[in-house]
Amino acid sequence: MNARPLTLTVSLADQLFSQTKSVGIFNLSLGLVEQLSRRSELARFTVLANRSLAGRLPPHLDVRWHDGPAGSRLGRLIWDQWGVYSAAAGTGHDWLFLPKGFASFVRACPVRMAACVADTLHDHYRQHHPCAVNRYEQAYFTRSFWAAVRSAQVLFTISDFTTGEVLRLANARGLTPPSVHTMGIGFTPPITPAGAKVNRVCVLSSPFPHKRTELAVQWLARWQGESVFDGEVHWVGRAPAGLAWPAFANWRHHERLPEADYRELLARARVLVFFSEYEGFGMPPVEATLAGACPVYSAIPATREVMGGCGFAFSNQDYPSFRHALSAALQVSGDSLARWGEDLLRRHSWERVADRLLAVLQACNATGGS
Repeated sequence: MNARPLTLTVSLADQLFSQTKSVGIFNLSLGLVEQLSRRSELARFTVLANRSLAGRLPPHLDVRWHDGPAGSRLGRLIWDQWGVYSAAAGTGHDWLFLPKGFASFVRACPVRMAACVADTLHDHYRQHHPCAVNRYEQAYFTRSFWAAVRSAQVLFTISDFTTGEVLRLANARGLTPPSVHTMGIGFTPPITPAGAKVNRVCVLSSPFPHKRTELAVQWLARWQGESVFDGEVHWVGRAPAGLAWPAFANWRHHERLPEADYRELLARARVLVFFSEYEGFGMPPVEATLAGACPVYSAIPATREVMGGCGFAFSNQDYPSFRHALSAALQVSGDSLARWGEDLLRRHSWERVADRLLAVLQACNATGGS
């Protein structure tokens, strides 16, 4: 018996670059749509989007415009809990894919649903930072996560680490989850801006406690004093409220940079420093390597899995390991960076990500199961 033709709707209507809390998931969503738009396995393919994405979607794509979800928090809530399912049913396609992984907990999905769970950060915060986020927002996203576990036919993740976490949490609740598959994230070689490398270190900062910005400032300041580094240190991203910045003349802080400006800043840097205590994947070290900046990153499970030995990892509990990693990164050769970049592109390609996604959906169509 021939398998039913694969028809798919992807929802991006709730994604807005200027408001997103995760640029990584935003880029994942757009990259995956671009790849899927070229795949012959899809008999029909529709994207639900808001008009802020109009210039970032492939041409000749079947797009249904829904601006309400990006307009307000209430619009997002209504979309998550009701509107996206109605819009998906309106396309007539068999499958709905939710790249952000949050399903409705107030109604059943009228079509088959697959969701990408990027991380289980809500559980990490429950255990380690219970007072760091709004309790209503935490409760909302936790319920939406469990709605996806209970109602999706298929769950995808972006790392084996996150796959294990989803299964662990489901088992702890006594739930039998749907099939869970590691999809990954793809990358493409960046277009390198003109200009030579400068003596520059980029450091990512964030107001969220799991990003460990306070520790990053403390250790970079200590390293600056010990090394007497006379190059540029650029911090990119917002900082935790009340954080005191050391008065180093060579430090500069950019709260938010347009994507093109950040790419240019990174492309001319020698090193990117990435602190974190929890990631579902950890895109910045990969992006840095591809841009020719040596990554220095926290040695947590997801980043170690993703990087596969490329770059220099350090322990968040051991300043000497950080000092050694940063010093080694400043000495790394261009040939080593190029080899690492080639390895990462082979392992994290958009084509392979789409292959995994489509193979699972096709198998579900062929068997009629999940």
